[in-house]
Amino acid sequence: MDPHSFQLPLEHWLFIIGIGLLVIEIAFFGFATFVLFFVGIAMLIVGALMAFGVLPVRIDIAVGAVSLLTLSEAVLLWKPLKKIQSSKESAKVEVGFVGHRFQVQTDIAPDLPGTHTYSGIEWAVVSNTTIHRFTQVQVIKADVGQLTVTSTEVLSNK
Repeated sequence: MDPHSFQLPLEHWLFIIGIGLLVIEIAFFGFATFVLFFVGIAMLIVGALMAFGVLPVRIDIAVGAVSLLTLSEAVLLWKPLKKIQSSKESAKVEVGFVGHRFQVQTDIAPDLPGTHTYSGIEWAVVSNTTIHRFTQVQVIKADVGQLTVTSTEVLSNK
C-alpha cells in the first residue's frame, strides 16, 4: 500500500472524523449522549472554516477551535436538546391490546391472576374484581407481559 494514500489535508480529516462521530452518536447511542454530537458538529464547522480559508490549516488551531466550539455548543444547546429528548412520550403497549375481548379459561381475582395466550405469547391476566371461568372480558390496560381486564357484563351495565 502506498504510504502517501492517507495523506489528506487536515480539513478533510476533520470532516471525516466529524461525520464518523455523528454517525456513532446517532446510530449506536441513539442520541442519548450529546458529547459526540457536539464534538462532531464542531469538527465539521472547523473543517469548513479551514477549507474556506477563514482559519489557518494548523493542528493547534484545529484542536483549540474544536474545543472552544464544543464548549460553546454544549452551553448553548444542552438545555434545548435535553428538553427535546425528555419530551418524547414513552411508547405504550396499550394501543393494540386495549379493547381486545376474549373468554377467560380460569377464575380470576385480584389476588389470583390467570393467563391468556395472545399472538403466541402467554400473558398474565389480572383484574380488580373476581371474574368467573368462561366469562367474556375486555382488556382495559396492557403492561409488559400483563393484561388488565374487566368483565364485559360490567361494561354493558354502565
